Amino acid sequence: MENRIGELRRERGLTLKQLGKILNVRDNALSQYETGKRNPQLGLLEEIADYFNVSIEYLDKSTDKRDYPMKSDGDAINLLTKIKNNEINYHNLSKATSLELALWIINNEEKIKALDNDSKDLTSTAYFFIHQLSIDSNVLREFSKDRIKDNKNLDKIDEMLLFDDNYFGANIDDVLTFMKESSRIGYDQTQRIISEMKKIPTFDYDEN
Repeated sequence: MENRIGELRRERGLTLKQLGKILNVRDNALSQYETGKRNPQLGLLEEIADYFNVSIEYLDKSTDKRDYPMKSDGDAINLLTKIKNNEINYHNLSKATSLELALWIINNEEKIKALDNDSKDLTSTAYFFIHQLSIDSNVLREFSKDRIKDNKNLDKIDEMLLFDDNYFGANIDDVLTFMKESSRIGYDQTQRIISEMKKIPTFDYDEN
């Protein structure tokens, strides 16, 4: 997938390692995302777009417009009208603009209802927009928590395999073999094996 991650990173004067640390993404993975060798999950794509304050569609080169900034009531009404008429969609807006529009909707319900009396019918669009923003925000929050947890566990694996002198378990080849075999036998069988491993008494190296 083509994207502007590298372009935006360089625009900010950041190295791969610096941006990776900010986003809690390994710099080698980030490099592959930038070159299109791997595609980031939608949740990560949203996090990256949020950080650079651009829309997802700008980030993935679906559009050359970074955002639809809001500076007045007229801008807010124009955005809602464009969304209602399917001229733009949720992902055409940056998170900052989406939040700003949601706040404007909450503070201007009467104004929106008055516009509906002029046959603009924006109330349902406004409520749907807030509902969608709320769902996406909750999903993104959970995705970010899980992704950060996974990255920390990957760091722990690296630390144990490469630097921990007190670690005497599976080596790198063993870990790779286990991953391949677990993929072959499936999740449920893998969990049963792990459960049985946990029942085995701890080996006492001092006695040997």
